[in-house]
Amino acid sequence: MRIAIVSDIHGNLPAFEAVVADLKTQAPDLVYFGGDLVNRCPWTREVIDLYQDLGWPGVMGNHDLILVNLNTDHSHVIFQNRARFPDMYWTWGRLTQADLALLGALPNEIPIQVAGLPALRLLHGVSGNLFVGIYPEMPDSKIAAALAPIEEPVVVCGHTHRTLDRVSGRWRIINAGSVGLPYNSDPRAQYVILDGVDGAWQSTFRQVAYDRERVRRAFATSGMSAEVGPMSELSLRTVLTGEPYASDFGAWLRTQPDAIRINPSANVAAYLQTHGPGHWAFFMG
Repeated sequence: MRIAIVSDIHGNLPAFEAVVADLKTQAPDLVYFGGDLVNRCPWTREVIDLYQDLGWPGVMGNHDLILVNLNTDHSHVIFQNRARFPDMYWTWGRLTQADLALLGALPNEIPIQVAGLPALRLLHGVSGNLFVGIYPEMPDSKIAAALAPIEEPVVVCGHTHRTLDRVSGRWRIINAGSVGLPYNSDPRAQYVILDGVDGAWQSTFRQVAYDRERVRRAFATSGMSAEVGPMSELSLRTVLTGEPYASDFGAWLRTQPDAIRINPSANVAAYLQTHGPGHWAFFMG
């Protein structure tokens, strides 16, 4: 049995297409999606259309959840700040009601049972929370608390955009990494294949090259750069470098005074002057 897990596409169509092409060479029996289909890259409808055509089962990611709730009574007050999340509002404006229904229908978790192999539990973050992930540096005590409700011995997840295969307590944790926005210093599109071998799952992480300059051009031609503003540069930097600018800026912003937080786009340049590889605002654990 061969299973592929593809996660965190984030609207990056060229990366998604490259992974789909690579999957044809790997011939998995099943493919599952680990959440975060769109947002942060320009191809909103195209990525959703391709995902629908493929028909993969999948789980909801935190970006999927935010978009489903945006501009409704269910939206968290934090996400009602358009100036703080201009990319979310840009993406939401390109979604149809059918798209939102598709995202909203994604389950939080999927159990995967294969005869003769350890049971798997697929989810985006941790049990009951799409906004928290398992990081390589996370202590075992935090992992035990986050995964306590999960009975399956193998947990397959996403969210952190960093590949992982780690044993902690009674769980083996496998993170598929990110197709569209990797955070592990490797900008290639990434996913994981699990092969059932001698009663166990053997993981193989795939890294797939694609035309990242096509993404750079699309940020301009789609209107995303102009309409989202300087914050779109952070996502593009992540696409081009494989570094976590797209999320780290948010961690930095939370530590800033109100005068900066109310106008984040105006302070992207200040953030970039002091942050980058080796100098991140958040501890990824």
